[in-house]
Parts: sequence; structure tokens; C-alpha cells
Amino acid sequence: MAGLELTVSPGFLLLAASVYFAGGLGALAAFGAAALAHELGHLAAMFMAGVSIRGVRITACGPVIEYGGAIDRREEMGILAAGPVAGIFFAVLCFITDIPFLCYTGAIALLAAMFNLLPVLPMDGGRLAQYALESALPERTAAVVLRVAGTLCALGVLATGVYIRSVAAAAAGIWMGLLANFPALR
Repeated sequence: MAGLELTVSPGFLLLAASVYFAGGLGALAAFGAAALAHELGHLAAMFMAGVSIRGVRITACGPVIEYGGAIDRREEMGILAAGPVAGIFFAVLCFITDIPFLCYTGAIALLAAMFNLLPVLPMDGGRLAQYALESALPERTAAVVLRVAGTLCALGVLATGVYIRSVAAAAAGIWMGLLANFPALR
């Protein structure tokens, strides 16, 4: 792990502050535990694929593990899927305990895993959809389909946030829409 580069963006600090102010220290701890379980899933898959980890960037979209090595598209997709799968597994373990804080943490982990599987770049679901679309369609067509799918998901999350009167969900929908349509923000 010598030479591993770790960078933290100002956007992540804003995200952490938003979580803290919206839900307090408990929400921040639950969100952190869910994110850790998710990233450990990616790391386990990377280890099994034999890739080398070059660095970790912690951004407003969450942690991004930078890695290298000779892997094929199937292995890459396995690495991408491992994070949400680990998050779901972690959520189930939390629910089994029947301890209120762990059940809350499990709910956050489950919600984060499902959210992360939406086809919006740069989230895991967006990258998985990108690989699947690029293997079936011309690259330009795949990019348009993914952008439209991401925008529709963002509108759905925004509408849900408005309907349930959740500022956090509405803000997440707006953020997803920006990510789907402005690659420079990724």
C-alpha cells in the first residue's frame, strides 16, 4: 500500500456536512458505515481480480478507487457490481441484529445500494449500463441512451422527493440530473 494516493475533494466535505446537518452524527456514522461496506465489496473484487490499487479519491459522488491491471470487461463489471452487492449484504446483516441503530444503518446501506445501481454516470449502475449498452449499440448511441436513462432516473428521484416532501431526495434528483448531463461534474 506504499505510494497509495488519497485525495479528498471539497465536494465530499460539503456532502458530509449536508448529511450531518440533515440527520446528525448518527446519520453521518450510518452513511459512513454503509459507504465502507460498499467500498470493501469493490476492494474484495479487485483483490480477486488481481488488480493493483493506485489511489482513492473521495468526491461529492463518494469514494472512487483508482486501480490498474489487465482485466477484461467481465471482471470490470464484477468489480462494479461487488460494491452494491456488499452494501445489500451488509444491510441484511444489520437488519438481522434487530438493534435500532444497526437497522437504521441497514436502511441507509440498502437505500445507498439501490440508488447506486441506477443507470447514472459515474455511479456503479451507470458504468454497468454503459458497458452493457456499448456492447450492444454504437458508442454514440449508447451514450445518448445512457444520458436519457440517467435524466429520467433523476427526474423520478426529484419527483419522488417533491411528492414525499423530502428536500434530501429532491436535492439528490437534481444532483443526479447534473451528473447525467454534465460530464465535467463527474
